[in-house]
Amino acid sequence: MSDTNLVRRLTTIIAIDVVAFSTMSARDEEHALALLGARMDIAGTLIRHHRGRVFKLTGDGLLAEFASPVEAVRAALEIQEAMRSANATSGENDQLNLRIGINLGDIVESGDDLMGDAVNVAVRLESIATTGGICVSSSVYEQITGKLMLGAEDIGDQHVKNIPRPIHAYRLTLDGGKPTPPHPAHEAAKASPRSRVLLVGGIVTALAIVAIGGTFYLRQGPTSGAAQTAQPTSATLVPTPPASVAAVPPAASATTPAATPPPAATAAPQPRSFVPKEVPFVPDFRSRALESYASAADSKAFALNVRGIFAMATRRIDDATARRVALEECNKAVQRDVPVMRDYDRCMIYAVGNDVVWSFRSPAMPPPPYVPAARPNPPIPFDPATAPLINAPARKNLEEHYLKSDRSRALVLGHNRFDWWTPSQNDQDAIRRNLQICGHLTGRPCVVYALNNETLVRTPQTMRPVNVLIPQDIGSITPDQRQALDQYLIANDWRALALSSNGRVGIVSGKTSESEATAEALRICTQSGGLDCAINSIGPFRVAPN
Repeated sequence: MSDTNLVRRLTTIIAIDVVAFSTMSARDEEHALALLGARMDIAGTLIRHHRGRVFKLTGDGLLAEFASPVEAVRAALEIQEAMRSANATSGENDQLNLRIGINLGDIVESGDDLMGDAVNVAVRLESIATTGGICVSSSVYEQITGKLMLGAEDIGDQHVKNIPRPIHAYRLTLDGGKPTPPHPAHEAAKASPRSRVLLVGGIVTALAIVAIGGTFYLRQGPTSGAAQTAQPTSATLVPTPPASVAAVPPAASATTPAATPPPAATAAPQPRSFVPKEVPFVPDFRSRALESYASAADSKAFALNVRGIFAMATRRIDDATARRVALEECNKAVQRDVPVMRDYDRCMIYAVGNDVVWSFRSPAMPPPPYVPAARPNPPIPFDPATAPLINAPARKNLEEHYLKSDRSRALVLGHNRFDWWTPSQNDQDAIRRNLQICGHLTGRPCVVYALNNETLVRTPQTMRPVNVLIPQDIGSITPDQRQALDQYLIANDWRALALSSNGRVGIVSGKTSESEATAEALRICTQSGGLDCAINSIGPFRVAPN
């Protein structure tokens, strides 16, 4: 009989484990524990940054949960990149590598702990991940497809310890390609019992052929250049013997199944090339330095942080040295130039040689031109006291630093009450850089609220702003509504968006007052057949009743 008091829910589980930690502990236990603590602190910080929660420490690893599979994978990518960056600047005894498994499934709450099959599967996926890699279940892969710039190696159904059913799994790669097909070995594992017997017989026979042929090959040498290349077959998974051996008849040829041709090779996705104008965060006036890196000789590496601080190492003895030097110099610059460092201020390797190895896709950006073509008339002076979605410390920072700066600056507002500004050389550079930084840190397009000392968008008065409007969060809309929404996002007058409980939308822009915009949006929503229409957004802000 089932327990109706159990609390069940769907969630995403991350399992993280340190590779070969027992060996590290045996060598120097105190040092290994200190290193583990420091690296797990980094992982925990990144998990919290992506709105995850660590619910269990597992000795040399941890378990965490996320409401979103996309955020879970983003956190895993950042954690592995942080480990690579730390290893690149650490000595031989301070190398620490992780394996990560991620699964989406049903769990049972037990206080602050989580239990159930979904947790166990994540742990088993971690065990089959590569060192420094991430392995996800098909349930996670289906949710992140098209949302992250990742490739995936389809490793097929995996039979793992204490899980009664096979788990279809993918190993994530950072090349942005499509999933590669399952390896023939994974397909062979799904054969019928009789097929498995025949397969074993085929392997034994093939090994015998190779053993006989190997002696002949050593004595006589290959008969042609083609005979020197070993080709795998999906039936036996052993090298085909040289052509000079192929004439030797197999002892069990009558019962050995014919070898099927190998699957067509999947072209490896090409890495992104280093293009100076595509490097995010960097001020325009540093573009010549980016161009000099692109034309510099190998071995070289380029390190970057979210504020646009960067360092490059060129003409080094090898790539590893270039990575280490670039990271060291970049982090030194951050420590020198950033008064209060945050977790996201650490530098990361952006490129090695002219290949971009940065783990993240391009920052989320709003549609161009990013700001309204015309400013509000009359102009609205920027006042930190009335800016929405900003907490008290941020207001103080704006009063003490933003208003007093003599450089170009743009205040951007992002998802979940995020705000950011960094001074730049000109207005367009300030808009671009701050939107890129905000989009990278939040994963969503952000809004330029103020440029220098002028407010660019009107703040709702009849309702309370609670977040920024993210067009992707709106359900399916018609092409006409999408076009209206695009115009809505770059307007500078009063505008409003109404949504109904049955998916109808009312979009209005170009109004002279807030009340006129909201009334018209509600009318359009209702006339289109909407039920329980309500105002969702005013201007670029999601709103709620005051």
